[in-house]
Amino acid sequence: MDIGRRDFLRGASLTREGRARAARHQAPLGPSPPWMPDLLQRNGCGGCDQACASACEQDIIRFHPREHALAGFPYLVFSDAGCTLCGDCAEACPLDFSRDGPAPRLGQAQLERGRCLAWHDIICMSCVTACQVRALVRDPHSRRIAVAADRCNGCGICVRACPVDALAVTPDPLFWNRECPGA
Repeated sequence: MDIGRRDFLRGASLTREGRARAARHQAPLGPSPPWMPDLLQRNGCGGCDQACASACEQDIIRFHPREHALAGFPYLVFSDAGCTLCGDCAEACPLDFSRDGPAPRLGQAQLERGRCLAWHDIICMSCVTACQVRALVRDPHSRRIAVAADRCNGCGICVRACPVDALAVTPDPLFWNRECPGA
């Protein structure tokens, strides 16, 4: 009997805490690597030697742990670096990737205003200068930072640049909200 079924039979889904725990168990821990979502959706990611993680020069690819609903699926961690969209992970993957077309959108940068220095009237433009696609913009009058959602590709370069950890990248829901193989 798996943990999800055991919790269900114990009535865990009837409490707010139980529903929150189930949501955390099913939510991705980060965005998926570039070019991978559609292929992973169709084929899964089981039984490989995790060549994508070895090929990543930025060392930002991790795998969901065994007890997670997305166990074995890769995700990106932006605490040390961002994704340069170089494609080395897709090249190393044993699955047949098509890298035709524009670079994929990995997710969406989210700004926590309560932590952002610019939202506390302190001049800081670390994220703005780091963002290569100019998705972080500063209002010239208030000096506050905002995310231009239409420009953000979710690369996570701004996350590492922020001195107070006010930025995070949420995964693209178009991939992770679908039912994943093996999930």
